[in-house]
Amino acid sequence: MMTVSQIARIAGLSKKKVKSLLSVLIREGKVVRYGKGYALVEKIGKKLTGRLEIKRGGFGFVITEEGDVFVPSWALKDAEDGDLVEIVVLPERGEGRVLRVVERARKFFVGKYLGHGKVELEGSRAGIVDAKINKGLKLKKGDIVLVKRGEKNWRIVEVRPDDYDIIIKTFNLPGEFPKEVLKEAENVDYVEDERVDLTDEFTITIDPRMARDYDDAIYVERYEKGWILKVHIADVSFWVKKGSYMDREAFKRGNSFYLIEKVIPMLPHVLSNDLASLLPGKPKLTFTVEVKITKDGKILTNTAKFYKSKIFSWARLTYEDAQRILDGFLPEDKETVIYGDALGAVKRVLKEASNLAEVLRAKREERGSIDFDLPEPEFLIEGGKVLIVSPKERLWTHKIIEELMITANTVVAHYFTKNKIPTLYRVHPNPKERKIKEFIRFVERILGKSFKNRRITPKFLSDILKEFSGRPEENLINYLLLRSMARAIYSPENVGHFGLALKDYLHFTSPIRRYADLVVHRQLWASLKGENLPYTHKELESIGRHLSEMENLAEEAEWEIWKLKICEFMEKKVGKEFEGIVTGISDEAIFVQITQHLAEGYIPIRSFRGARVVPIPKEHYAMLFRKKKTEKITLGDKVLVRVKSVDKYAKDIVLEFIKFL
Repeated sequence: MMTVSQIARIAGLSKKKVKSLLSVLIREGKVVRYGKGYALVEKIGKKLTGRLEIKRGGFGFVITEEGDVFVPSWALKDAEDGDLVEIVVLPERGEGRVLRVVERARKFFVGKYLGHGKVELEGSRAGIVDAKINKGLKLKKGDIVLVKRGEKNWRIVEVRPDDYDIIIKTFNLPGEFPKEVLKEAENVDYVEDERVDLTDEFTITIDPRMARDYDDAIYVERYEKGWILKVHIADVSFWVKKGSYMDREAFKRGNSFYLIEKVIPMLPHVLSNDLASLLPGKPKLTFTVEVKITKDGKILTNTAKFYKSKIFSWARLTYEDAQRILDGFLPEDKETVIYGDALGAVKRVLKEASNLAEVLRAKREERGSIDFDLPEPEFLIEGGKVLIVSPKERLWTHKIIEELMITANTVVAHYFTKNKIPTLYRVHPNPKERKIKEFIRFVERILGKSFKNRRITPKFLSDILKEFSGRPEENLINYLLLRSMARAIYSPENVGHFGLALKDYLHFTSPIRRYADLVVHRQLWASLKGENLPYTHKELESIGRHLSEMENLAEEAEWEIWKLKICEFMEKKVGKEFEGIVTGISDEAIFVQITQHLAEGYIPIRSFRGARVVPIPKEHYAMLFRKKKTEKITLGDKVLVRVKSVDKYAKDIVLEFIKFL
């Protein structure tokens, strides 16, 4: 390590010249700031490459194959969240320093035009940038613009972009399918092959109203010891051959992307919405999981059968209509289709599916599976305008399908584990001790009791969620526990699924919209036929990493369009008062969720009138000092707030505190 003065003296150069040369070498990743001086990268530590995750505090972690490496904010250079970066790890500190950006995660950013070529970017560490303007664009101060980041400059490419265009471009989501993929899809046709014919059974599908890609169908019947469950999954592997144009594009996409009104499918529409989709009233090709389950919910894995089949869906039910039928009413939704006089048979299948789901759910609760019951927003949009945002109702019929799909996935996973066949598991590692202990301490304060010496198991955490069921803090506790968990990923290394409290689990039931399921289908069918497996353990490792990244991307994009549309809706609510729940406390703000619309906003600490607020974020509360009394604001508190301002593109909802409720 050498200081500028030492380098200048040895090299016989001025300090100004040395600083200039050092700047160039730092940009090239050859030199790094080290202590009070500078050092050659090759002399001080190990180089690693990984994805950068920037946290709210401005610092970051680089996710590498050798573990996560902390990088302080000042050592991030111009790297953005999600970028693939090269770092050097300082051995004595274990910290990293970004050397260079290997690959940008995002090329496009949304921003506000400030005039004179300047743009204030949202979601970028670059802040305000000077940008060139594409020819023909007419701009005025305050316009929302889409800006593209080049190697050396920024360029405004679109003015007042559509919300979906913003999400697609800023997240670099897939566009139209390549010509060779569409051509290949057009030449695919329905061809009969040798299969188990189940077209006489009263098979049904239950899906959301707006669904077009029907992955799964069910059939349930009683037998003397319990139930026979048949879960039929679209046989995508029949249509999409490994290594084909469609296959390569599907792998690249990883999954379908659901953006409220817009779907970016993993497979061309001719497959996702027609040939492969389990539409009612047509013979359809499926991959079936059949298994017997006892009256007390024990899954008899030794009875499991896996085979290619042909089905006929006698009913396409919406979740709402399936619930109406179970409740003794007639279906109402125009999307529901029931063929011929099959309603009676459909009722019987639905009733048995419900009975089976009840015992399966009871068994799952018994083993300690964690059921996160977090509300999702439901949007009513007409003519591009958001009319309503409200929490989506979770019906019992949603849970029926969830239980049956979990069962099918578990049975297939058990087959692979039992026979020691490599596959792509859906794994959920144990939570990190530090995070989960912080969550437990918070719960202890709210409940006023100690959980000292309790072992952290799924059952223990599930019991905590039950204690908060029906309380005002229920959603908050669900959310905080979810944040304390590790992410579920795809991997051939079967470490189990902590959240579901299962030793073996994978995804088999949605191959139209998830490539991971397609991989499992191919691996299973090759095994059953005694053929060479299409994927090695090493290939599955690489596939799992890519698919986990694409799933994260899909979730982030979905959250971002939700936030955009919620903010658009809340723009019309400025000045109105709402009930909310305190969800977070920082040095600068109190965060509140307006529960009626699932809108996240914040009350700036400095905005409290007639009071001094002292936030204590680490303890999850703030003290509110008034002239005559002192109050405590804690996570989970119910408050009344007024919407002061909304900045849609900054996803910023500023609130004013009115009172405690």
